[in-house]
Amino acid sequence: MSENGKDETSPNESQENVEQSDYSFNNNNDGKKKIKNPQPAHYQQKIDVLNDLLEKEKQKSLRLLADYQNLEKQIFDRINTRGDKIILDFLTVYEDFIRAKYAYEKEGENVDNLNGIIKNMESILGNYNVKTIETEGKKFDPKFHEVVQEIEDNDHEEGIIVKEIAKGYIIRDEVMKYSKVCVSKKIIKE
Repeated sequence: MSENGKDETSPNESQENVEQSDYSFNNNNDGKKKIKNPQPAHYQQKIDVLNDLLEKEKQKSLRLLADYQNLEKQIFDRINTRGDKIILDFLTVYEDFIRAKYAYEKEGENVDNLNGIIKNMESILGNYNVKTIETEGKKFDPKFHEVVQEIEDNDHEEGIIVKEIAKGYIIRDEVMKYSKVCVSKKIIKE
């Protein structure tokens, strides 16, 4: 014991105490010490308890990992939804610039500056993987197009898009804004 009253035992002494409690020694006639093996059932019980604890911790870890992955997905979806709303608003402004360009072109005005702005806006949309939906000459697809008018036309197969009223856009393979289109309809002769 030290001066402050605490028992300071060396690691070797602690190890000896453990070994003495786990093993019993017998003296043989030849003076050699023989170690008896401890009770295997006692250790098997401890191993079983530790295995149960380990399994519980593994299950807890898997649940926590699943919760984290779900939370991560929810946050990513929220960010995308907010970002998509901003991009949708941006598309409205972009389309206004396109309409202004066409109006100025009809009046014979110089639209070079507008072309530069539109090109920059298209570059930004490209960075966010926003693409226009192909329409004219394509078969009508309700997943991408919204019919605003049917035009009687025997020159095209029925259900072919003959005119685009408003552009549609896709972002990350999901429709952000449906294309508004006119589709052909066969003339019925009576």
